[in-house]
Amino acid sequence: MIQIERKYLEAVRAAGSPHELHESLQAAVVLELATIPPYLTAYFSLKPGENGDVGALVRSVVIEEMLHLTIAANVLNAVGGRPVLDSKEAVLDYPSPLPMGTVGGLVVHLGPMSIPQTELFMAIEQPEDPIADRAGSDVVTIGDFYAAIIDKIKDLGEPAFATPSAPQVTAPFYPSSQLFAVTDVASAARALEIVVEQGEGTATSPEDGDGEGDLAHYYRFAEIRHGRRLVPDRTAPEGYSYTGDPVVFDPSGVHPMITDPEVGFYPEGTKAGTLTEQFNRSFRHLLVALQKTFTGHPSALDAAMGIMYELRLLTIEMSLTPDPRPEHANNCVTPCWGYGTLD
Repeated sequence: MIQIERKYLEAVRAAGSPHELHESLQAAVVLELATIPPYLTAYFSLKPGENGDVGALVRSVVIEEMLHLTIAANVLNAVGGRPVLDSKEAVLDYPSPLPMGTVGGLVVHLGPMSIPQTELFMAIEQPEDPIADRAGSDVVTIGDFYAAIIDKIKDLGEPAFATPSAPQVTAPFYPSSQLFAVTDVASAARALEIVVEQGEGTATSPEDGDGEGDLAHYYRFAEIRHGRRLVPDRTAPEGYSYTGDPVVFDPSGVHPMITDPEVGFYPEGTKAGTLTEQFNRSFRHLLVALQKTFTGHPSALDAAMGIMYELRLLTIEMSLTPDPRPEHANNCVTPCWGYGTLD
């Protein structure tokens, strides 16, 4: 899993009140938000009707990352905090390390679906090695960070939930076993455990622990990388191997997007520039809708989901629009997920 600077873990452990946990939980909200643009860019780059298995795997991860964002915001609200999403500081300027001082040289790029991009996604979601000895290391994993938050919430006890700051967000498109109101120690701990299990699996299984047999995110991306489904295998030392049905990735079924686009790449007044501006404005509207959702208006989540579809439609138009720069004549316009201006 992602490695972060130890100071973020120590801040959680040093918290003596729910208020002192707010900054750490906000960092978790921002981290979950940061994974969505790179995953969606890869998903949007797939041509309609092609790479169906790959698209389904990536889309399933995006849906669960939205769930994780919601869980982190729900926990923050439950202990009296206020999630902040409509802020330039909450949006990464890609390419970039992930939030919380990620170490080890991991830089997240925006780009079309590819095997190297899949390997990047695997690095983001990589499970912690249970036998690795990190004693004395200056870094810890996101799994450690979430575990520390769970421990601290248990330590603070039920009084931590005495003054929630906003209504809890639930939604019919997520199972009630995954998205539920966080109101006490038990529900907060279980909600955060879901985030870790869906990302990296359990200590003994690549499955995400929900009892449905779904693989954790790392292993879904690994199926794309290996080109095969992960299946139980008694002959393999780990008990599983990538020897199941094929998962075919065809690079010709990917729109020719560029890697790490910037707003300034597309001149103002061109169709490419206009589409980029529209996309960034819609992304900002998404952040506004999410801000409303998590600060007192849970029904605004419906508007947020509608804006996600709007982003999809804009990306389709981008994929049909040539990059206006002569040196990129064979490429199409690529979304950069900038913090756009409102109408």
